[in-house]
Amino acid sequence: MLAIGVGTGLAGGRPTDGSSALSMDVGSAIVELKGDPLATAGKTKPAKGKKIDLSSGAVRSHRAQLNQLRNDFKQWLRQNASQAKVTSEFDIALNAVAVELNGASLDTIRSAPQVESVEYQLLYRPLAHADPDLGLIDAFEAWQLAPAGPLRAGEGVKIAILDSGIDVRHPCFSDAGYPDGNSSAPDNVVNGGTNDKVIYAETFYNKLKKSGFGPADENSHGTHVAGTAACNAHTPAWIDDLSNGPVDIPYDPSGVAPGAMLGNFNVFPGTAGSGRSEDILNALQRAYELDFDVVNMSLGGGSNGARDLLTQAVDRLTAPDWSVRLRLATRGPAMRPSNRPASPKVESVSERTRWATLSARR
Repeated sequence: MLAIGVGTGLAGGRPTDGSSALSMDVGSAIVELKGDPLATAGKTKPAKGKKIDLSSGAVRSHRAQLNQLRNDFKQWLRQNASQAKVTSEFDIALNAVAVELNGASLDTIRSAPQVESVEYQLLYRPLAHADPDLGLIDAFEAWQLAPAGPLRAGEGVKIAILDSGIDVRHPCFSDAGYPDGNSSAPDNVVNGGTNDKVIYAETFYNKLKKSGFGPADENSHGTHVAGTAACNAHTPAWIDDLSNGPVDIPYDPSGVAPGAMLGNFNVFPGTAGSGRSEDILNALQRAYELDFDVVNMSLGGGSNGARDLLTQAVDRLTAPDWSVRLRLATRGPAMRPSNRPASPKVESVSERTRWATLSARR
């Protein structure tokens, strides 16, 4: 089961972070290829309330077909636009590739027989720091329904945070009381590390090899978002005052789903400042493959409406899960069909009423 909460930083169609509503990387593109991805193909599309069975024979067979289509396209590139290079490949929510154009035009790429559509990649940034409007979260009501009780609400739920990283050293993310072995990696209590609360950490950045960036949170935005989602209950915590150093918070905060586990999917690593569409798509696909229940994204940027490929990917990943209540964290047009206005909330609840309610109005 996968629910996705998105904050796009748009209000009435205008940016809230001082940037243009649509920032594009005109040196790279997302190329949608002909042929249905796993999420929509007849033999692999999941039933209502289910996820794609990635281990099934039908999925393996269809993945092989899509891989051959991508190979055919790469062969076409070598013969007709040799300067263009494929940098990422997708097959779950989109049958697509990311391409570094290196001077090739969109019209040239569009002329390939394997191509369905082409668009420049969009650029996204972390939204400006702001505390969520607590009146929009409904955490107290959710906690009353949580089988594990208020202190462990969200227990067993895995939340993927697509942001600037998570500093696991923060007391909000102590793994005391969590079962040993939640993380597939050994405990590594450093900024960007993992433990039995923050169970996964990976960096998704198109210039990763050149930059050497890791999953550490270098600007605290992702740590802030992760704490809003799942800070351990009643955690004595502090904020970093740039002028005066750490300052104690005069109350002991809790995340909305304090018992949930977290994944650090760092799409804004180091000093990068922004990520592009392929970084978000790579992180989404990885979170799906790792069976995370909820994905939270707080992205400053924009969308091209219903045909925007990242918008389509989000819709396709959530479409089968109509048992999940999903509202988006924006005050204006969001990444939804027809760019329709979204509700000012994010709520995600499973069939077993395991609450993992997120709210991140920016």
